[in-house]
Amino acid sequence: MKLAARLTVAGLVLVFAFTSLYVAAFHAPRPKGLDVAFVGGSAQAASVQRALGGAFDVHAYDSEARARDALLETDVQGVVDRDRVLVASAGGIPPAEAVTAAARRVAPGAAVDDVRPLPASDRRGLSPLFAVVGTLIPSLVFGVLLSVFGRGLPARVRWPAIVVFAFVAGFVTAFDTDVLVGALNGHFAGIALVAGLLALAVSAAAHGLGHLGGPVGIVTAVLLLLLLGVSSAGGAVTYQFEPGFFGALSQLLPPGAALTAIRNVQYFDWAATLAPLLALAAWAAGGLAFGLLGERFGPHVRKGRHP
Repeated sequence: MKLAARLTVAGLVLVFAFTSLYVAAFHAPRPKGLDVAFVGGSAQAASVQRALGGAFDVHAYDSEARARDALLETDVQGVVDRDRVLVASAGGIPPAEAVTAAARRVAPGAAVDDVRPLPASDRRGLSPLFAVVGTLIPSLVFGVLLSVFGRGLPARVRWPAIVVFAFVAGFVTAFDTDVLVGALNGHFAGIALVAGLLALAVSAAAHGLGHLGGPVGIVTAVLLLLLLGVSSAGGAVTYQFEPGFFGALSQLLPPGAALTAIRNVQYFDWAATLAPLLALAAWAAGGLAFGLLGERFGPHVRKGRHP
C-alpha cells in the first residue's frame, strides 16, 4: 500500500509539474525584445523604436542589403524599410507575423516580402520541432535504462554504447525526416550531425546523472531535459515569444539548442549554429563527467562499500 501511494503521489506531482510549466510557457506567446532591422539613420531608428515599444529592439542599418544579410544570418527577425518589409517565415511564423503587424504601424503602405519562406514540405515549420522531440525522448529513455540495467557493466562498454547509439540515431533521424518523409530535404548530413549531437547530449547526461545519483539523478535528468527542456525550446512559437524565464533558459538546454540548430542548418545555410552545437557538446561532456564521478561515488559503489 505504501509503495502504491508513493507512486501515485509521484505521478500526480509530475502531472502538476508538466501541465503548469507547459501551459505557463505557451498560453500567452508575445514578442519581447524581438530584434528588427530598420533601414535608415539612428535617429529614425529611435523614433521607430518608440513607436513599436518594448516588444521589439530596433537596430539601424545603412542599406537594405546589409539588413537583409542580417535577417538571413538570423541576427534579426525582420527588416523595416520605408516602402518594404522583409521577413523570413522559415525562422518561425510568429516572429514573421509579429514584425509584419508592427511594421504596418510605422509604414502602413509597405509591401511584405518573405525572403526565406517555408517550403511546401514543412508548411507550418513544425518538422524541426518533432525531429527534436522524436530524438530526445528515445535518447532519454536509452540513457536512463542504461544507468539502471547496465550499471554493472564496465565503463568501457557503457560509454561506447552511448556513442554508437548517438551516431546511429543521428542518421536515423536524418533518414526519416529527409528520405522517408521528405519534410526536411537536402541537408541530410547537417540534420544527422545535429540529431546525433542531441542524442549524445541527452543519453550521456541521463546516463551520467543516473549513474551518479541513482533515482534522484534520473528524476533530475527527466526534469531538466524533458520538462524544462521541451517547455523552453519554443516549439511552434519560437523561444523569443515565451516568458522571460523560458526564453533565457531555452538555448542552454539540449532541446532548444537542437531546435535552433536544425532550423538554421535547414533554412539558413548553417547561420548561427556554432553556439547551439557547443551547448549540445557541453551537455555530452557534462554527462561523461557525471558518469565518471558515478564510477567512484555512485549509489552502486556506496552499496558495495556498505553491504
